[in-house]
Amino acid sequence: MSAGASFALGLRVIRMRSGFGAGRGHLIEDGVTLSDEAVAGKVIARKREQDQLQACLAPMVRGQPPLNTYLWGPPGSGKTTLARWALRGLSNAATRVGVYVNCWQHRTLYSVLQAIIDELKILRAEAQDTNFKLERIRQALRGRPTVIILDEVDRPMPKQRDEILYGLLSLPKAGLICIANSTQPLAVTDDRVRSRLSPFLIRMSAYTQTEIETILEDRARRALAPGLWSPSDIRQIAELAAGDARVGIQTLRCAAAAAEEAGMTRLSQVPVNLSARAWSQVNRERRLIHLLDHERIIHDLVQRYGPTPTSTLFRRYTRFCSTHDRAPVAPRTFRKYVRRLWAADLIQISSGPVPGGARIVRPTNTGHV
Repeated sequence: MSAGASFALGLRVIRMRSGFGAGRGHLIEDGVTLSDEAVAGKVIARKREQDQLQACLAPMVRGQPPLNTYLWGPPGSGKTTLARWALRGLSNAATRVGVYVNCWQHRTLYSVLQAIIDELKILRAEAQDTNFKLERIRQALRGRPTVIILDEVDRPMPKQRDEILYGLLSLPKAGLICIANSTQPLAVTDDRVRSRLSPFLIRMSAYTQTEIETILEDRARRALAPGLWSPSDIRQIAELAAGDARVGIQTLRCAAAAAEEAGMTRLSQVPVNLSARAWSQVNRERRLIHLLDHERIIHDLVQRYGPTPTSTLFRRYTRFCSTHDRAPVAPRTFRKYVRRLWAADLIQISSGPVPGGARIVRPTNTGHV
């Protein structure tokens, strides 16, 4: 079976099952456990970070606001999983509130407020005004301790991010859990906003292969039919995941779906390595979908021309905008876009400058199959 066929089989089964629906005879008995939005039954290999986050949320039990927290680390290191797990612990909705917002999709204060309103099902908040929406949220919270998770908080531009943080910090008894790949967004935050935020930093290191194996075994036990997988299957997937738990879980899901579609009874019969490469490409394509217009232009120029000094890349970018009747962004904004593409692992940047002070920008290995 080719990589494309294996990948297509996995997606076809997923679509047919509408969320990987379970049923008698299905190899995937609980597909929700293998989805991106699943809340882990337990937090694996993150005891120290779990205790730290619980300590930051502990004041909510006493009716006080939680401490602001900043979770950072490489993709697939469990940041979102840990934060979602913490939300699940806020079970007493009458006295405590928890909200999740993905800032890759919601990059302005207005959009973030609307996402909060939608999740909390707040009525009569239709007015197109941020101050009005903030007031409706205040009224709906009724002074209850609240934690708001801002996932991918590095995606909004600095000015937009400052507005989001400042606006949410004005809510009474509200605390923020900010999630990002690095501390760079915090470093460039406006001094007044950063002082008001003053978050507790929790670093999430990449998982070791043994930890990935433990995570995958836990998901496999809860999601897959008995006898479908073996420790050697899990070990192979963990090796291919290279420390990224999300890639490992998606690869496990794709391999199981392909096995079910093809009538196989063991994961060892599926070309798992091809599934991993396919899912890595899916992750990349998902990040590309959410790029801003000028971010995509820069990315495409890097892909087209290959290794390029940043100064040359900027000239090519302005030339492209000129020939396509677009207004180029300022050099400072251009540099921010380049850094954001690098943070999203969509391009690579040399570790040191070349003669003339420029850095070399390269396409990221896409893992095409």
